[in-house]
Amino acid sequence: MALLVIVGQSIGAPVPAPVSHLPAKLQLDVSRLARKVFDNEVQAQIHDQSLWCYRKLKEEGDKEKLFAVCETKDGEIERILEVNGQELNPKQCQAEDQRIQKMLDDPDQMRQQRKKLEEDGKLERDLLKMFPEACRFQYAGMQGNLIKLEFTPDPNFRPSSRVAQVFHHMEGSLLVDGEQKRLAEIEGQLTSPVKFGWGLLGHLDKGGKFLVKQQDMGSGHWELTMLDVEMNGKALLFKTISVREKEIDTDFRQVPEGIRPQEAFELLRREWPLASCPEADCSKAPRVDPN
Repeated sequence: MALLVIVGQSIGAPVPAPVSHLPAKLQLDVSRLARKVFDNEVQAQIHDQSLWCYRKLKEEGDKEKLFAVCETKDGEIERILEVNGQELNPKQCQAEDQRIQKMLDDPDQMRQQRKKLEEDGKLERDLLKMFPEACRFQYAGMQGNLIKLEFTPDPNFRPSSRVAQVFHHMEGSLLVDGEQKRLAEIEGQLTSPVKFGWGLLGHLDKGGKFLVKQQDMGSGHWELTMLDVEMNGKALLFKTISVREKEIDTDFRQVPEGIRPQEAFELLRREWPLASCPEADCSKAPRVDPN
């Protein structure tokens, strides 16, 4: 996300003016910058068809899993490499490869996965489109070569969906790439409880927070590198919910756009082999109980 020329000229001084003293014209241009940034994120989701393999370290609750992941146009192939820092043993490796092969052999499973990815993508695009409408932005200085913007709720925003209500209770900051007008980082927290259906359908507690980072992998292809979410609240029927999820993605390698799911699985086994099954195709071994 690049800064507009006039904004760059205004905030390029070594010591920026305090936010409260920024001229109205600069405030307007900061809002335009934010709009351009979020529009670029939406357009990138739609038009960037690049596919990648990478390593994903994911924490959920008290369990940490390391995956090798490969994207295809038909869905993602994820192969577990480690659980809580321990590489899979031969029995676990065999069960994991059999699980993946079973999914690849079942068109319905692949279709369901692709449908969920498409639904998640649409929801993300809808929220990205709403962000500049729902928030007010202020310039907050430079962090290295990135532009920092702080955001607070816009009281004039009228949410059109239950999910969009969260914007009225959220504030935080953005780090913006000044050349590409892309979002390098977004961090936020809930400043008050979020109630759905007057609290009858559930709520999210004050203090919930999130952090998302992405990075240019080359040629303008940006990919998620970190997701850190911590939320608590109540769901329907008074069920307590606790979302604690952290994901760190590394070691990105671009793959051909036409790669098929079976080819992606074979690529994962070659690029990130397990000592317990370094050469053999464990999925073709006799079936075992994964437990």
